[in-house]
Amino acid sequence: MENSLPLADEFAALTGLMAGGFLTQESASKAVQSLAYILKDSVPGTAGAGASIINGRGRRESAGATDPVVLQADKLQYELGQGPCLSAWAEQRAIIIQDTRDETRWSEWTAAVADLPLRSVLSAPLTTEGRRIGALKVYSPVPGAFDDHSVFLIERLAVPAAVMLGNARDREATQRLSSRVVEALANRDMISRAQGVLIERMNLTPREALTVMLSASRGEGQPLHKVAGEILAGAAEQ
Repeated sequence: MENSLPLADEFAALTGLMAGGFLTQESASKAVQSLAYILKDSVPGTAGAGASIINGRGRRESAGATDPVVLQADKLQYELGQGPCLSAWAEQRAIIIQDTRDETRWSEWTAAVADLPLRSVLSAPLTTEGRRIGALKVYSPVPGAFDDHSVFLIERLAVPAAVMLGNARDREATQRLSSRVVEALANRDMISRAQGVLIERMNLTPREALTVMLSASRGEGQPLHKVAGEILAGAAEQ
């Protein structure tokens, strides 16, 4: 196996894009998939490569999978709660399985993948600024497919992949937070306007109007902003 990084031009283009800050959530996923293909193409005969990450909702998922076998093997790890990628993630070190048929660790997972075209596995952690993003991995149908150079290569590719996925996850979290803030402000405005309607119609104090809406909310089993919306809709019809 050669000691130079394969597909160097593609790798340079991807890392340049990352450094320029041009990656969106969608383009980050595509870039990570491109990195996975670089990894796959560097080891002849591999069954596939990809990344395992925690998404914005705290769930494990696969990103940049190059082949269906990656998704199948990953899904079994998530369901069983064990496997080389999860261990690389948790232990923050590269994990190699030279032959799944001889492997004694993760016995449930190796038994579950017995019918899949994979015999050896290499996984490395995805970490950026001390945050554990997930793990990058490559599967092969050939026993003993990975060596020290394979570890060097996957660890080198894991660095930009972790940065890209971390930045995309932060952007997604910020967007969700912004949406929640906008929604909360809109709901507060709606409640305030409904409160004003009750004050005017029923000659209530602000506290009394709020108490009326809270009672309706509990009695109808609806959120307060839903009750407020109904009050405003009723006022608009009159």
